[in-house]
Amino acid sequence: MARRTKKEKILADLRKKTQLLSSLSHEASSNLTPHQTTTSNLHPLSSPKQNESLYIYPIQLIRRDLTKTLLLSILAISLEIALFLLLEKH
Repeated sequence: MARRTKKEKILADLRKKTQLLSSLSHEASSNLTPHQTTTSNLHPLSSPKQNESLYIYPIQLIRRDLTKTLLLSILAISLEIALFLLLEKH
């Protein structure tokens, strides 16, 4: 029996979540008025753009990672330039 990959596990988990959300929305829509059903279908997780993505990260985490990467790159480049100038004098 073949083992499931991490990608397959994540896809199965997403599938379960979407099925749960759709069943909850169907139950909730039967109890709501027609005006409330249109606003309840605007759930941010149900947008097609996010369902296509395998990984969904908050923007703050991405911004923090990019900032760290930029600072470390600047530090590494400045260290290389300092070493170059120091070794050129000798």
